[in-house]
Formats: sequence, C-alpha cells, structure tokens
Amino acid sequence: MYIFSIAILIFVLNKLYIRNWILENDLPDFLLIVTYSIPNLIEAIIVTLLLTGILLQVRQHYNKKLGSIKVEHINILASSIAAVYVISQELKFHNLGGNNVYDPYDLLASFIGLIGTFGIIQLFGFMNENEVDTKE
Repeated sequence: MYIFSIAILIFVLNKLYIRNWILENDLPDFLLIVTYSIPNLIEAIIVTLLLTGILLQVRQHYNKKLGSIKVEHINILASSIAAVYVISQELKFHNLGGNNVYDPYDLLASFIGLIGTFGIIQLFGFMNENEVDTKE
C-alpha cells in the first residue's frame, strides 16, 4: 500500500513539477533521462503490485481449487505477467499503455521497477499476516 501510494505521488510530482523544473534549469542530462524514465519505472511497480493483489484475491476466492498454490509462485506469476506486458509495450509489440517511444533508458527503468518490486514483495510480503485468511 505504501509503495503504491509513493509511486503514484512520485509519478504526479514528476509529471507536474519535477520534469518542468529540470527542463527550465540547466541541469545535467542524467537528471533529464531519469525524469523521462520515471513513468516506466512507476508503470512496472504499479502493474506488478496490481497483478499480485489480483492473483492473491483469485487464490483466496477459489481457495478449494487454488489454495495450495504458494504465495511465492503467485509473486513469480504476477511479476512474469507484468514483465511481459511492460517490456512488450516498451518494445512496441502493442500500444496498450498509450503513445510510446522506444528508449533504452525506459527499458532499463522498467527492468529496475519489475525486479525491485518483485524483490520487495518477496522480502517483505504483500500484506500483513493478520490480513491473510488462508494459511501460507
């Protein structure tokens, strides 16, 4: 929940303020590259979190059939689906996310977002133990 909220906040601040401020001031190109790649990073984070939440809900709803699937496998599946979506969009296999221009830095930011989010979910979990109805 915190990562999701922080990611959205950073996206909005970047879009409305940070990017314009960097463009108006004579700052290093590195900062401009980062601000243009932040949406890809945020997209990877948000898609991974949403898919993880959806798949965990599906697992819980269909507990009799899917309850034996380990949380780690759900995390891997959600991250894999997110990776296929985000990377295929960046490589222009589809244009579901809007007008996309290929940039290797955007692809790198997407990888960082995907791997980082997967790592955080694996390390800290997706939800509090108190909120889990089924045994892990």
